Amino acid sequence: MTAYGLPPVLALEPADPVELGPYRVAGRLGRGGMGTVYLGEGPSGPVAIKVINRHLAADPEFVARFRSEVAAARKVSRFCTAPVLDARLEGEPLWVVTEYVAGPDLARLLREQGPLTGSNLEALAVGVAAALTAIHGAGVVHRDLKPANVLLSPLGPRVIDFGIARALDAGRGQTVTGKILGTPEYMAPELVSDGRSGPPADVFAWGCVVAAAATGASPFASRTVPEALYRVVHDTPKLDVLDGDLRALAEAALAKDPGARPTAQELLSGLVGQKEAADTARVAGTVRLDLSGAAGPAVRADAGEEPAGRSRRPRRPYLVGGAVGGALLLAAAGALGVRALAGGPPETTDVLYRDDFAGDQSGWYNSGTKADAVHGYTGDGRYTIATDSAEDDRYAAAPVNAEAPEHAVVEVRADLAAGTPHSAWGGVFCEYRLDDDHYSYYVAEVRLDGRARIHKRTETAFTDLTADLPVPGFKKAGAVLRAECERSDGRVRVGFWVGDEMVADVVDTAGAKGKPKFGLAVRKWPGDGTDTRVNFDDFRIGRLP
Repeated sequence: MTAYGLPPVLALEPADPVELGPYRVAGRLGRGGMGTVYLGEGPSGPVAIKVINRHLAADPEFVARFRSEVAAARKVSRFCTAPVLDARLEGEPLWVVTEYVAGPDLARLLREQGPLTGSNLEALAVGVAAALTAIHGAGVVHRDLKPANVLLSPLGPRVIDFGIARALDAGRGQTVTGKILGTPEYMAPELVSDGRSGPPADVFAWGCVVAAAATGASPFASRTVPEALYRVVHDTPKLDVLDGDLRALAEAALAKDPGARPTAQELLSGLVGQKEAADTARVAGTVRLDLSGAAGPAVRADAGEEPAGRSRRPRRPYLVGGAVGGALLLAAAGALGVRALAGGPPETTDVLYRDDFAGDQSGWYNSGTKADAVHGYTGDGRYTIATDSAEDDRYAAAPVNAEAPEHAVVEVRADLAAGTPHSAWGGVFCEYRLDDDHYSYYVAEVRLDGRARIHKRTETAFTDLTADLPVPGFKKAGAVLRAECERSDGRVRVGFWVGDEMVADVVDTAGAKGKPKFGLAVRKWPGDGTDTRVNFDDFRIGRLP
């Protein structure tokens, strides 16, 4: 798995919950000193659920602090954060729900891929500064900002776990278990000396995070905790790897005196300009990362002249093209390159295969010709596929006798006829087998509630290659889906249109060698008691040069 992969989801253990309130629990994302984090599916899609450890939930003082901090955290704006969506604050177990961020954390990326450079480093600095501006604006202090708490999402960096750390604080910087509150090489000097925690301590941590993103480690990284704490209090780090205003801001953020540090808002102003920083939501909405390694930087330079005598500030990160969600797409299978999402679907006059399903003898799999067939012709000019208790997803390959092309457009008209809105998916697939014995499907699909995505399905893994992206003006009946699939030099590129609206375009470098196949797919969330049914019409495959 590469550094650009989605966080691994571990299988549930016998003691793990399968439901928490209205959320179905799908797997474990990780464990920490405070609790276990699960991947869940809720009414509006995937979420992350942190379940508090029992021994903490039994402590009345902890519970009181936990309730207070959750209430404060829910006031934080969404700017570059994973917002708190829900919580259980009474009884057992206690839990808090945040938005699920489909991406690796910065610590993992630095460990597996190395430091960020150029526009990616600048975007990281801007995004985390915007997050701190929102967090501090709500009267919350993070208290444990570090690379592991910065997730790299399709829409830029997201800061997580803000404010909740205080629930562990028994005063003077010590946790209820007697451990130091925070991560030593990211702690501000005042936290070490007298336990004072406030917004300036988060700004100090921002400086450490930016330096770590540029070098691979905190400027105070040490072999032992006492050494790290000593260096935080006494060392002045060298930040030669940083340039211009970013270096000056990081140096100011790492001042030993908390009163000498800039505020988060001042950090943001120094990075993007005072006028731009006044609209934090707009700044946050334009931050993007391109970690594909194959695509060029997904930024453009900020227009306008710099004042005389002042070094040029870092380029402001923008998304290339007009569709949201395309600047950073993550896949466990391999690094992804991303193209600008521009224009309408490709035109083709070379139609390799077409089927309007007027009869039931055209060669598709048919379990029985009837409107409620699990997998077959409806008898009224459509083809239908449904999930059931035996299968959460089903596929039907087009019966193409000709040599399938390496570059094609697959098109169908889909009617999402039944299913749970946040769970029911239908779409088209391009199969480029890994070899003669192992399949590899790239599925471009839409959800009943108007979300779209591209995912990869193999015998051993199911990987979202994009986030769940909103489709403007989506209609569940008669949606025209088009996937452009192209294999070249071991890479597979998939572009996806719903109607004439392009929603995603990804490149997977994992490699695929077998003959191409194309077809239809349906899916539901595992364990959903309501089955998905999609009726298809006007299927065709067009050959592209």
